Amino acid sequence: MNGPNESALFAYLKSQRGFEGFDLNDKKGQMMHNMLLKRDADYAAKPNIKWNFTKFLVGRDGRVLKRYEPTASMSDVEKDIAEALRP
Repeated sequence: MNGPNESALFAYLKSQRGFEGFDLNDKKGQMMHNMLLKRDADYAAKPNIKWNFTKFLVGRDGRVLKRYEPTASMSDVEKDIAEALRP
C-alpha cells in the first residue's frame, strides 16, 4: 500500500485523495493521531495509507470520490455510496 513496492492502484488512489486527517473530537481519531505522531511527526502531510481499513469510494467513471480513514463512520460511507449510485 505504501513505499517503493506499492501497487499502481494504491499509488493512484492516494494521488487522487490524500490524507485529510482524523476527527480529533473522536476517541479513536485521537488514538490514531497520537500513535502515528510518535512514529512520524510529519505523518499528516503525507498521502500514505495510515492503517488498515482505509477505504476509497470510486465513481462509475473511475474518479476517486472520497477517502475514508479507519475511524470513519460506516453510516457516512453508506450514505456516500447511496449518493454515488443515484442515476
